[in-house]
Amino acid sequence: MAQEMVTKFFSKEGFLNKKGVGIVLAVAVLVIAMFVPATPELSREGIMAIATLLFAVSLWVCGTFPVGVTGILALVVAVVIGAATYKTAFGGFSASVVFYVIAIFSLPALLLKTEWGVRLVNRIFKITGESSEKLILAFMIGTALVSTIMSDVPAAVLFMGISYVVLRAADAQPGKSNLGKCMMIAIPIAAVIGGVVTPAGSSFNVVAMGLMQELTGQTISFLNWIVVGLPIAILCIPLCWFSIVKILKPEPIESSAFDKLRQAADEAGKPNSFEIRALIMILALPLLWILGSWIPILNVTTVAIIGLGIMFFPGINLLTWEEFSAQVPWSIILMVGSVLSIGGIFSSTGADQFVTNMFMNSGVTSLDFTLFLLVTVVFVYLLHTIAPVGAAIISLFLPILIGICVSLGVSPAIPTMLLAFIVAGNFLLPVNPTLIVTYGEGYYTFGDMFKAGVIPAIIFCVCMVLWVPFIAGVLGL
Repeated sequence: MAQEMVTKFFSKEGFLNKKGVGIVLAVAVLVIAMFVPATPELSREGIMAIATLLFAVSLWVCGTFPVGVTGILALVVAVVIGAATYKTAFGGFSASVVFYVIAIFSLPALLLKTEWGVRLVNRIFKITGESSEKLILAFMIGTALVSTIMSDVPAAVLFMGISYVVLRAADAQPGKSNLGKCMMIAIPIAAVIGGVVTPAGSSFNVVAMGLMQELTGQTISFLNWIVVGLPIAILCIPLCWFSIVKILKPEPIESSAFDKLRQAADEAGKPNSFEIRALIMILALPLLWILGSWIPILNVTTVAIIGLGIMFFPGINLLTWEEFSAQVPWSIILMVGSVLSIGGIFSSTGADQFVTNMFMNSGVTSLDFTLFLLVTVVFVYLLHTIAPVGAAIISLFLPILIGICVSLGVSPAIPTMLLAFIVAGNFLLPVNPTLIVTYGEGYYTFGDMFKAGVIPAIIFCVCMVLWVPFIAGVLGL
């Protein structure tokens, strides 16, 4: 009897499985933090802010609770252990990006009510043939191209909506299908890579350029940015695609699924009036987002929310509330707000400044310049993986890195572009908005993301460090 109880305790259904380990680690982090003394460099609140972050990461990585539950639980813990007040702890939910992410799911909801996805996928099949691996590459290329002129999140959401057509036809079940895992991981990775190509590809590109101009009086032209970013995308997309499909090995798509899609495309016929109105809306939002790169009032959140309202407008009636709310992954919305809140706690307590100073004072600045850039990029990449607060990371690191580069006679454009590329997103854990939107569909786990994302992350970081300084010198930036 005792042996059976011990066996059950350590089984997958017992406490000491992966989920139970997450609880043990999370509690251990809090207990250890209680005994860490405050210093002039790091306050008691800062110590508890770091503990809150590690508490959340432990539970997220081990999948102990639903991601949204872990997020809000971490915020309550932050208040209990003294890292923040309730007002500060939940402040991230007032950020505009939360409402932007909610509104953006109107696009796949609308797309699913039309046959445009079926028509587009049918055309893609004519190029890729009946190969699931080539199909994933086609989706990555399409996502990356759109992401060059649109923010990463809507680009990922748009192609995620189109991918439903394939996944449903292939009966790719969430959590079971490797095709679904590959597709939902590959699309946001391609969006991040595409976002490096132009200044309009990511809001962080604009933030970094603005800070560089404020600090040095210099700027980077649209064309020069493309010359730097385009080769990175051209190299990284096929390399990352090859890594993803060889690691996760998507199952073949049955011929019957192709036949169903071809038949559905044939039966779709000519677009009806509803589909034409839907297409106008689907194309208008991306166009306005692109124009928002030059017209401040057209920021992505304003456009997304007004667009959502128009879809419900009497006489237009593109969506019902039931159709829209069923498409929004509400657990992921809780996670987005929680991540932003934890990042706010991290910044308000000075924990981010402590981590930055600790890194810069570690002797890394005495390394060879290329090695210094590589170590810095890897450190910032890992920091951004567990604390995805891109704007804060740029504001902390960019002035320091520009100062170091200027003292060495190196162009400030190099750290500016490197930091902008890094904070756009990462490929290790789905805790930044671009990856969160596909994670919410349930096709892959944190472990799947890490396993498939390690090699793409290495490729991305190494390519940036080797290419950006070289081409910046050639262009005379």
